[in-house]
Amino acid sequence: MGRVEGCAACAKYLLIVFNIIFFLVGAGLLAVGLWVLLSPYKIDILAVLDNSIITTGVYFIIALGAFIFIVGFLGCCGACCESKLLLVLYFIIVLIVFLAQIAICAAVVAFKDEVDDFITNQLNETIDEYESLDSENTFSVGWNAIQLVLKCCGHSGYQDWADSAWAGTETYTIDGQTVTLEFPVTCCKVDDPYAIVNGDYPDPLNVTACVMEKDSNFLNEGGCYESLQDYVIDQAIYVGAVGIGLTVFEIFCMIFALCVCRGISKAADVV
Repeated sequence: MGRVEGCAACAKYLLIVFNIIFFLVGAGLLAVGLWVLLSPYKIDILAVLDNSIITTGVYFIIALGAFIFIVGFLGCCGACCESKLLLVLYFIIVLIVFLAQIAICAAVVAFKDEVDDFITNQLNETIDEYESLDSENTFSVGWNAIQLVLKCCGHSGYQDWADSAWAGTETYTIDGQTVTLEFPVTCCKVDDPYAIVNGDYPDPLNVTACVMEKDSNFLNEGGCYESLQDYVIDQAIYVGAVGIGLTVFEIFCMIFALCVCRGISKAADVV
């Protein structure tokens, strides 16, 4: 069998380079998935939404990373060995992924209102599952984490806690005085909210001003739904850019795979 030449050879080496990037992307997703899996607070934040599809999303990320890793390996092998069979298989897999991405994007746009309603309902329902700051209950850990990380309180504001099943059940000692909390102390502003990643709840900046005076300088008054929405909007531009970049990347990979296949056929005819 002859070796590919000209444009096909160029496409071959570009395909190898692109699939090395695929390797790195797959490895990155695997690393992120494992990090989330091994950091219980990340999973417990998702558990606040109380949905098996969402809470097991981390396993999907790990599986996707492994899948991309394998696809990258397949593309590299196909290009290096100039195997038409492997390249056709690679093309089909990338095409399926490409079409799936378009379908997912269309579904997100089409069901945006349903997703908003779902999140609203789940936040309202799981707030009644909250027990206390020290509780290891999944919903308690999740609510504490989400309020610290997103700097929010309750669904729409700290007033939501007054109508929850938790209301009046937890006390906190402030300046030697035992006070019945109207909202969890994780609603209070802290110096470093991400300290929770290490398994520690950071102390409020001023628990007296937060709990007793409800001072907005020390109390996160905004609701978690709004904070979550703002966070998603802030990150949307990055997610969109990555999505567009990945789509263009996949298109080039398919084109290069077809070019190499054509080059292989021509080389075989010459021989």
